[in-house]
Amino acid sequence: MKTIVLLIALLTVSTINAQTAFEKGMTQAFDLWGDKKPDKAINLFERIAKAEKENWLPYYYAAQVHIITTFMIKDAEEIESRLIKAQNFLNEAKTFSKENAEILIMEALLNTAYVAYNPSVYGMTHSAKVEELYQKAKVLEPENPRAILYHAEWKMGSAKFWGKDPKAFCPEIEKAILYFEKETLTEPFYPRWGMDQVERIQKNCN
Repeated sequence: MKTIVLLIALLTVSTINAQTAFEKGMTQAFDLWGDKKPDKAINLFERIAKAEKENWLPYYYAAQVHIITTFMIKDAEEIESRLIKAQNFLNEAKTFSKENAEILIMEALLNTAYVAYNPSVYGMTHSAKVEELYQKAKVLEPENPRAILYHAEWKMGSAKFWGKDPKAFCPEIEKAILYFEKETLTEPFYPRWGMDQVERIQKNCN
């Protein structure tokens, strides 16, 4: 009996230590990203992903860092390389979490990055993908604030391109704000980003 109790105790301690290591590693990776060291953050997220083996979140965030970084650089070769790597990370994430709205939203942002970087090459092929991915995400999670907010931003950009009024999509932003306020954390490091971008996107409503 003592042996069984000891074994259970050891397993419990091992689980706690593993969780602590994951949380520490993820926090460190976010700190690196915040300190403008995106590649170090990506490398750490990738190491965590390989150690966790069945957790989609580290792959998701490694992809996000690559995608966000492309909006701040101009070198075409680096942009292409980062977006390819980001897609590979998202593909890995999908193997551990299928039908995941957050991954679909991130994939929509990835395709948006392609369009933003080279609209003449990717505008026709990737615009439809962006729309499809947001629609799928909203079917899975109708109250996901990131899906609503960034889909609205995408439609605003499309409206401007075609000479239409982007204000038609302003109610969607208000809806996203309500869902941001209702959002609850379901697990450590689950995506909750986006609220800080509302003001920027709302400028299209002025």
